[in-house]
Amino acid sequence: MRAIGTLSRTFAFLGRSLNSPSAFRIARASLSKHGMRSAISAPLSQRCSSAQLFHRAYSTEQPPKEAQPAKEESSSSGSSRPGGDGGIKDVLSLFPSSGPLSPIGIGFFLLSSAGIVYFFTVKKEQIRVERENNKNKSEVVGKADVGGPFELTDQDGNTVTNKSLLGKFALIYFGFCHCPDICPEELDKIGEAMDILERNPKTKGAVQLVFVTCDPQRDSPAEIKKYLQQFHPGFIGLTGTVAQIAAMCKAYRVYFSKPPRVDEGQDYLVDHAIYSFFMDPDGEFIDVYGKDKTATTMAIDIEKRVNQFLDAGRKIKQ
Repeated sequence: MRAIGTLSRTFAFLGRSLNSPSAFRIARASLSKHGMRSAISAPLSQRCSSAQLFHRAYSTEQPPKEAQPAKEESSSSGSSRPGGDGGIKDVLSLFPSSGPLSPIGIGFFLLSSAGIVYFFTVKKEQIRVERENNKNKSEVVGKADVGGPFELTDQDGNTVTNKSLLGKFALIYFGFCHCPDICPEELDKIGEAMDILERNPKTKGAVQLVFVTCDPQRDSPAEIKKYLQQFHPGFIGLTGTVAQIAAMCKAYRVYFSKPPRVDEGQDYLVDHAIYSFFMDPDGEFIDVYGKDKTATTMAIDIEKRVNQFLDAGRKIKQ
C-alpha cells in the first residue's frame, strides 16, 4: 500500500511539473536519453495524460510509428509499368551508385570497348591496304634493268648469244671453276632445285641452266666442261674474252674482282656476287636468288612463275 501511494504521488508530481517550461526541458532531456527526443516538440501535458507521460519516459518499448498515408496509385502510364520512369528507376536502383558496376562505370566500359573494336577494325583495313600497295610497288620495282645482249662460247666451243636462250626460262649463275666452296655449294643447290622441277611434267625441261665464268683467263671451254660434270647435266657453261665477260657481268649487274697482279701459274681467288638470275622466255628479268634461298624455295618459286606463264596461254620451247 505504501508503494502504491508513492507511485500515485509521483504521477501527481509529474502532472503538475510538466506544465512549466523548465519541467518540459527536463522531460525532453530524459526522453532524449531513451532515443525519443524527436517525438516531443511541445509540452507533453498538452498531448497526453500523466500516466501516458510516465509510460513514455520509462518504457523500453519503441513508440508506434505514425501511419503513413497510402500513396495514390498513378493512373498514368509509366509510374508502375516497367517501361515508364518508375521502371527505369527500379532497374537503376539495382546497381551501385559508384564504382565499375555503376551505370556510369558500365557505360564507360561499353563506350571504351566500342572504341577499341572500331580502332582495330579500321587499323586492320589500313594494314591490308598498305600491304596491297606495297605488293604493287614491289612488283613494279622488281622489273629491274637486268640482262642484255651477249656473245660467248659454251663448253663445246659453240657460240651462244642472248637470243639462244629465248623461248625457255633461264637460271644464270656467275662463278669460276677454281672456287673452293661457294660455287660448288650454289651449283649443287641449283641442281637439286632442277631435280624437284623435273618431277612435274609442266616444269620439266622448262628451265635452261647457265654457268658463266668470271675468270676467263683460266676457265677455257674444256676446263668448264670438266668442271660442270660434277653437277647437273643440264648446265651450259659459257666463257669468252675478258672484255666479253666484263660486258655480260655489267649487263647483269654482277660484281667480280681478281687480284691486280698475278704471276703465271699462281693460284688466286675471284671475288664475285653470289646470285642466280632467273629470266623469262622473252629474256626479261624475273627474280634473283641468293645464298639465303634453299633448293626447295627456289623450286617452289620457279614452279609458280612457270605455271603463271603457261596459264596465260604462252608456250615454252622444248
